[in-house]
Amino acid sequence: MKQSANWRIIRLLGPIILLMSLAQVSVGQAKRGITGDWQVQVDFDGRQMTSILSLSEDKDNELNGELISLRGISTLRDLKYEGNQLSFVQVNRFRGEETTTNFTGTVRRGKLSGTFSSNRGQSEAEGTRLRRMPMAVGNWETKLKMDEREFTAVLAVKANEERELSVDWESQRGEHEVTNVDFKTGRLTFDRKSKIQDRQWESTFEGTIKRHTLTGTIKSDRGDVAVEGKRIGAAVVGLWELDITSDSGSRKQLLRINPDLSAMYGPIAVKKIDVDKGQVAFKAVMDFGERKYEISFAGQVESRKLTGELTTSRGTRKVTGQRRRPTGARQQAVRIEKTPREPDVIYVPTPQSVVDKMLELAQVTKDDLLYDLGCGDGRIVVTAAKEYGCRAVGYDIARKRIKESLANVEKNNVGHLVRIEQKDIFTLDLSKANVVTLYLLPSLNVKLIPQLEKLKPGSRIVSHDFDMEGVKPDKVVEVNAEGENWDTHTVYLWTTPLKKEDVSDE
Repeated sequence: MKQSANWRIIRLLGPIILLMSLAQVSVGQAKRGITGDWQVQVDFDGRQMTSILSLSEDKDNELNGELISLRGISTLRDLKYEGNQLSFVQVNRFRGEETTTNFTGTVRRGKLSGTFSSNRGQSEAEGTRLRRMPMAVGNWETKLKMDEREFTAVLAVKANEERELSVDWESQRGEHEVTNVDFKTGRLTFDRKSKIQDRQWESTFEGTIKRHTLTGTIKSDRGDVAVEGKRIGAAVVGLWELDITSDSGSRKQLLRINPDLSAMYGPIAVKKIDVDKGQVAFKAVMDFGERKYEISFAGQVESRKLTGELTTSRGTRKVTGQRRRPTGARQQAVRIEKTPREPDVIYVPTPQSVVDKMLELAQVTKDDLLYDLGCGDGRIVVTAAKEYGCRAVGYDIARKRIKESLANVEKNNVGHLVRIEQKDIFTLDLSKANVVTLYLLPSLNVKLIPQLEKLKPGSRIVSHDFDMEGVKPDKVVEVNAEGENWDTHTVYLWTTPLKKEDVSDE
């Protein structure tokens, strides 16, 4: 009876929940319209200075940001974005002293304009959004295997200003022309025409890119050729937070190294990072009015740390750098298919307070692997990764839910811990998990018993609101979720091996 009452409440509140969700989405979309990196030109008495304005959104939908200039990284506070109006306070710290600069401006059609104001006066600013480089871009050192033979080639993937890709196939064997290049959700495809001496043929390539590895197959009427590749310079690609020290003090700066080994040192564009056996070097020049600001760096990467020396006209400073995960961390590539069949249950989000109690009751730790069966918008796997540091996989069959989960993972920077997969949960092997979370129906929980029985001893299963007939729970707790969909929720905990009950006489 209690379960039927719950479902009556769900049906009654469904339209209200939908309207609330749409309101939250519209607010989130407004903020996502401004998050990312902006290249900002600030006018100082007729001289243009370039800065990078970096904006991100936290789990509470609050804006965070920093301004990156030649002087280093400045934090931003009192960030507000309403309508198309943006404002913040830039905080500068130097030798123990703090100064502030106020910014007010507008964002329209991908353009930012406004004014920086301080006790030194006002400066006008204009900005444009910086677009991230597709991860397929770069030089790939590849091995081609056909029968017992092995060949090498370099796959040079480039992108133009419109983010359209092109490929050069650099090989000592013949000439190759590549066309129809496409890269979506981690999948790279193209057509190729090849000529070696008087022989000519056509082929197609289809492969996947995961971080810095490429795997795929070249297909033609001559047979299939397996391709394996590694990104050249992978050890340095990414975002580095640098500590730059000298006798006069220290400051922080950011170095973003792109997949094609171009880079941004703070606001300065670097054409090419030179990488050779762990040695790293680059040079760059930035114009500031009639003056030029020149820098050069020489150092090495070892154990995920970047160390070296930075030289400018003011002398040489020591640099120590560590990787920083970029805002909007990338989620692994997922190919999303059309929903293969109707989902087994309607989607109703689990209130965050219930999510927290489920993970607490399961005693999740950083060493666990958690599976969420029917992950919805991914809130359980995201919370598990953020709060407990554990690995988690969310499974759902619905195309829309997968998209929502992927967006949630990216927004919360947990792509290194969380994986989202579009699968039928009743076909899964659950044996690798030691925590399983559910928000299904009692009959579906029962249907999962054969799979749950394959979990390792001591694994935990937690369910929101619905029990599992024939299996005795270890704990049952009530959760009051004031203001979240409805007031009282039940969380069930089972541990393996499952404790079967005799229900034949009931």
